[in-house]
Amino acid sequence: MAAPLRYALITLCWGMMLIIYLPLLPAAGVLLTPAFSLFHWQQLFSDPQLSQALLATLISSLVAIGGALLLTLLVIATLWPSPGWQRLASRLPWLLALPHVAFATCALLLFAEGGAIYGLLPALRPVQDSYGIGLGLVLAVKESGFLLWVSWAILGERRLAEQTVVFKSLGFGRGQCLLYVILPALMPSLSIALLATTAWTLSVVDVAIIIGPGNPPTLAVLAWQWLNSGDPDDQAKGALACLLLLAILALVAGVARQLWRGWRANFPHPDGVRNPHFPSLPGRGVSLMLPLSGLICTALLAYLTHASLPATPTVNNSLWLALSSAALGAVVCLLWLEWGPVRHQRWVDLPLLLPALPLAAGQYQLALYGWFDGRFDTVLWGHLLWVVPWMLFMLRPAWRQIDSRQIVLAQTLGWTRGRIFLRLKCPLIVRPLLSALAVGFSVSIAQYLPTQWLGGGRIPTLTTEAVALSSGGATATLAAQALWQLILPMVFFLLTALLARRIGHLRRGLR
Repeated sequence: MAAPLRYALITLCWGMMLIIYLPLLPAAGVLLTPAFSLFHWQQLFSDPQLSQALLATLISSLVAIGGALLLTLLVIATLWPSPGWQRLASRLPWLLALPHVAFATCALLLFAEGGAIYGLLPALRPVQDSYGIGLGLVLAVKESGFLLWVSWAILGERRLAEQTVVFKSLGFGRGQCLLYVILPALMPSLSIALLATTAWTLSVVDVAIIIGPGNPPTLAVLAWQWLNSGDPDDQAKGALACLLLLAILALVAGVARQLWRGWRANFPHPDGVRNPHFPSLPGRGVSLMLPLSGLICTALLAYLTHASLPATPTVNNSLWLALSSAALGAVVCLLWLEWGPVRHQRWVDLPLLLPALPLAAGQYQLALYGWFDGRFDTVLWGHLLWVVPWMLFMLRPAWRQIDSRQIVLAQTLGWTRGRIFLRLKCPLIVRPLLSALAVGFSVSIAQYLPTQWLGGGRIPTLTTEAVALSSGGATATLAAQALWQLILPMVFFLLTALLARRIGHLRRGLR
């Protein structure tokens, strides 16, 4: 490839990434500007809602992360490695395609006062949940699917499976195998996924609005309300609340790291005592419950819609935003992987590892300064800040596994870098690319904060409408919004899966 064209492509990929990640700078400004004001800190800590919101945030987040990790380890200890594990892994994409808002809406319509369960059993009374326990349980079930999916990729190493088989053949049980073999190999690689899940759980706004607690809400919802206020003092309190979320994230990550190090240092090695008995019923029940929860969610929403349909502009906005985000994200990711830096840049993962609220606030600041809020392309730009990192997360391992010997062979035949990229590398990762497109589509469908702020209420989507309707009594309309929010990513996942299967059939070397 000619040098001028190569330099142009390098400049293009860096330029696109900088445009997408530009909100990181005003986000830092939004957080740090009031941080040096003692008056604003005093206002924040004197707010009567803060203590309860902070407690609800901590409890819901610990229940969500601890519950998701517990469910994941329980399923791994029971099923891995076995044909049942492979069957569960094949069903995980359908649980991942289920948006959080649709899942939370289903939980609301089931368990809230006046919901389906209390309609069937009127003698029951809903419990007042002021600490976010229900929110934590809903997120635990949903996030366990993501952790299982990441674990499936990590546990695909053949050597680890062989070690597990040998360990079990010596008479050790599945519980001992989990503690002595699987956990030491799994947790270091799973730590990034746990950190991303913790950051998202701490700053989730849409699901917290739907599930509650309501008054006072979680700290993320409270910060969002303050940042939406027209009072500069309230906006400063919202920024400081975002700083508190970052501090909580750092504290939780630090404590978890020290607990893991202490456990590894003090946990005894196998002493020869065999304990082959391990209860398999809980793990098998969880493995059945997770895919079944997606089916129950779909069936309940379909039943409650009563032939109600969402507005056509809402569906069109969601569909075109998701398609455009996935397509642009794929172009950006491929250019970045080929013409970006060779070493992985840690700042690329920041949107996954930081609470979403300050990042969306940074986007909103740029949109206001540039006078381009309330436009479709602005909302699309806002979605890319989360779509691109998730697609890179999907594509990077497959890109690294491309055999360098094939590239050297192509170079000896006189192929240029551009031809190697188009004719060799892209066909080799076409199936991971299809999976990344499906994930990018689903991530875009689920975006609430950037859509609400950057769209200024003029770009309604299925997610924003479902959150807005969750506090009202229009059950059929709410169920229809959530159902279509569920249908779109599932149909896209199905199409990409069928296309990947067709490609694998036609090109057996890509299987």
